[in-house]
Amino acid sequence: MSTQPGQVTLEKVVSKLWSRIIPFVFVLYIIAFLDRTNIGFAIVPMHEQLGFSYAALGLASGIFFIGYFIFQMPGTYLVDKIGARTIVAIFLFGWGLFGLLVGTVTNIIQLYVYRFMVGFMEGAFFPGIIYYLSLWFPQKWRAQAVSLFMTAIPVSTIINSPLASYIIVTFGWRWVFYIEGLLAMIFAPIAYFFITNRPRDAKWLSDEEKNVLEQALNTEREEAAKRARQSIWSALANPVTIILALIYFFWITDLYAVNIWTPAIEKLGSSYGYMVIGIIVAVIWIIGLIWMVLWGRHSDRTMERLHHTAIPLIIGAIGSALALAFPSNFTIVTIALVLMTMGILGGFGSFWSLPTLYLSGAAAAVAIGFINSVGNLGGFVGPYIVGYVETATHSFVLAYLILTIFFVIDAALVYSLKLFKQVQVSAK
Repeated sequence: MSTQPGQVTLEKVVSKLWSRIIPFVFVLYIIAFLDRTNIGFAIVPMHEQLGFSYAALGLASGIFFIGYFIFQMPGTYLVDKIGARTIVAIFLFGWGLFGLLVGTVTNIIQLYVYRFMVGFMEGAFFPGIIYYLSLWFPQKWRAQAVSLFMTAIPVSTIINSPLASYIIVTFGWRWVFYIEGLLAMIFAPIAYFFITNRPRDAKWLSDEEKNVLEQALNTEREEAAKRARQSIWSALANPVTIILALIYFFWITDLYAVNIWTPAIEKLGSSYGYMVIGIIVAVIWIIGLIWMVLWGRHSDRTMERLHHTAIPLIIGAIGSALALAFPSNFTIVTIALVLMTMGILGGFGSFWSLPTLYLSGAAAAVAIGFINSVGNLGGFVGPYIVGYVETATHSFVLAYLILTIFFVIDAALVYSLKLFKQVQVSAK
């Protein structure tokens, strides 16, 4: 490709996308993750002050994902048909409102209801943004775009660990929910005015830049459509779609088991105060963040996806097995949590490049919603399992065993995709 002065190239257009799209959706995902996981930092004081059992708090943490599941596929469809700016703005305000109300609870039923509604209102966001990124970034850059977007997961925990700890110590646990819920509500109108739905709507791109980008994206869609053309239902029934959904289910089970319960595991396993625990948790996720970015870039540089998805899961299995072997050793458990966090975060970018290797068009949008909705039911299972195990056994040992099994199953399922050819399915 020629690079004469002033010539518009695809690389130059994509460089604009990095600075315009990724930072804002990154900030929104930080806000989303704050509101879905901040309960993890409030588990111990809620148990102590309100008398909620750890099993009940695990259920409250996980019930978010029942509401989340209900609106996954409809939400992604609405992003495709109406546009991300309207859908994201409406539901951003909604999850902030119910997130704030979590801070008002006095009984467990209120906690269940508000957590369910936070999940329902957030349901359209993640799969909608994954699909939204596919409308802007050609396949060559998509894994890195998704990986950078998803670095919001560790960054939100890095931010929230000292922040929530400070709020709890200074103002009390209720203010964690008040402050972080209000933040989402403030960003709702900002999202409406900042988000651009599709390249053709971008006033910040020249006509020539729009043409270059849309030509590249349309060429990819046309090539995908030539390979196969089936209905959306056929795309959902595709064995690859089902396997991807199962992979994501076990993956997300481990993610939220670790993310929600790491502060409590560290607090109950030591005599440290909330501020020290907050710093330890932040360091764990800083390491995970660095690994996530480097591994995602390596996946894009090599254009390899399966190994880059499976290897981190194997690292996670090693970590959870280490915690299983030495559950009472605070230092070893902390190292194990580092490895588990690396295992969970490392393969996200490469994983979310897999659906669009097999699917395109409306089929891709709906299948991504399906994979994410089924997978995120693991967000209900993971926190509840850990809370139930701790209440029943007064130990996290059995939970570590379950997490190890799930990591191993996931790695095996990823490698099972080698049995399928990368034949894409498209639907109008």
